[in-house]
Amino acid sequence: MEGDRLALLPTSYQFDAFDEGFITSYDTETGEVQLNTPLDYYHWGQAESTGDHYNGLDMRGEVILLSRNVVIKGEDI
Repeated sequence: MEGDRLALLPTSYQFDAFDEGFITSYDTETGEVQLNTPLDYYHWGQAESTGDHYNGLDMRGEVILLSRNVVIKGEDI
């Protein structure tokens, strides 16, 4: 949603190559997101897992929503 804060995690060997920013627009047809600041690093993603090509390692980068909390409640059984 517009105004939400996102973090894009690294998709390289450089552990600190992450970016973050606030969503200024989101296209529901394409899934394209515009952020309020340009990205400093390259981030790679693909619809399907890359595990078959990299000995089980999925190389796609995570996207984290930082502006909302998610609470998961369960039973202690």
